[in-house]
Amino acid sequence: MVVKKRPPRLIPTDKRSWERYVILLILLIGSTALLFYGNDFAKLSPERRQKLEKELEELENAEQYALVAAIDGWYPCFHCKNTDHIFLLKSEVWKYGVTRKGEKERYGTGLLDRRLIYTIQYTGQLQECLKQEKIKIYTYALLPENLKRQHPLIRPPGNKRDT
Repeated sequence: MVVKKRPPRLIPTDKRSWERYVILLILLIGSTALLFYGNDFAKLSPERRQKLEKELEELENAEQYALVAAIDGWYPCFHCKNTDHIFLLKSEVWKYGVTRKGEKERYGTGLLDRRLIYTIQYTGQLQECLKQEKIKIYTYALLPENLKRQHPLIRPPGNKRDT
């Protein structure tokens, strides 16, 4: 009985072989780009480098904030049933948010409604600030200031969505 050998496979079947080919392909593309474009390929202009550094810094120093009522009164409500305004007492939350720019760049010379106070609740990396914002928006429904209402809200009156 003669056993025929299979011809060798030209296409790798195991995962590690594929990873090697992908790495080799990336190295080939990178070295080709350097060959054609020279050292300028890897350089940034001073303006682009400065912009990059500023944006990276902003990602590290974001703020999670709350806009709270400065005085008792009627405030816009973006998701209230049968009305577009809600009565808030002083210090009650109107909106939670996140910014990389700070209050001045986020809201300019002043908030849309000067009866709101910008209060920083957390500072840190953007990703963590976004987590804090999401937690506060979702748990707003459980705050005592919300539960005392005849019709409690699922999110703060100034937040149009959960994000």
